[in-house]
Amino acid sequence: MPRGSYIPFTAQQEQIIKDQFLAKPVKQLARQVGSTGGRIMRFLKKNNLDIPQALIEQRKRDSYKKKGDVPFNKGKKQIEYMSSQAIARTKITRFKKGNAPHNTNPEGNGAIVLRKDNSGRIYKYIRIKKNEWHLYHRVLWERNHGKIPDNHVIFFKDGDSLNTTIDNLSLITMKENMLRNSKHNYPQEIIPSMVLISQINSKLKKIQNG
Repeated sequence: MPRGSYIPFTAQQEQIIKDQFLAKPVKQLARQVGSTGGRIMRFLKKNNLDIPQALIEQRKRDSYKKKGDVPFNKGKKQIEYMSSQAIARTKITRFKKGNAPHNTNPEGNGAIVLRKDNSGRIYKYIRIKKNEWHLYHRVLWERNHGKIPDNHVIFFKDGDSLNTTIDNLSLITMKENMLRNSKHNYPQEIIPSMVLISQINSKLKKIQNG
């Protein structure tokens, strides 16, 4: 129908609406007479035909999906409940194998996110490639100083795990890290000395091993 044109209901359509507006939901009635729900409602209002509020509420409740309802297409093939034209239209929007969501970060683009570990502490993670995320402070250290040796960790000097500037990072052994985190097991004033002793022992061991 051209924009702005108006085709009134036929006498037969009007009679159907008047006879059945209380028996059928507006959308169903609109489909029956080949019109829209809005036109049906305007016709009813113009002719002082009111749908009781109780009936409106009941129709709303009837339209809700109920527990135990079986989908109309359960166990059916697509060709059994859709036309060939409708099936062809769905092909345009189907998800294809290998496609990534539109908001997927490009592979290796260095996206950074925040994640919480089991202790509740928050760390930065960087995306190395698709489905592969590494702790950002470790990646940053290795980019500047080379591979992190076994049994070593990266320590945040100021205690802030989100302060990932290279100057705030320090390479320490796991034992030193354990001692630093043992403030509840030892007097606070001796912790620095214990860490220093551990560092000296580690250095001596390296010298002895050549």
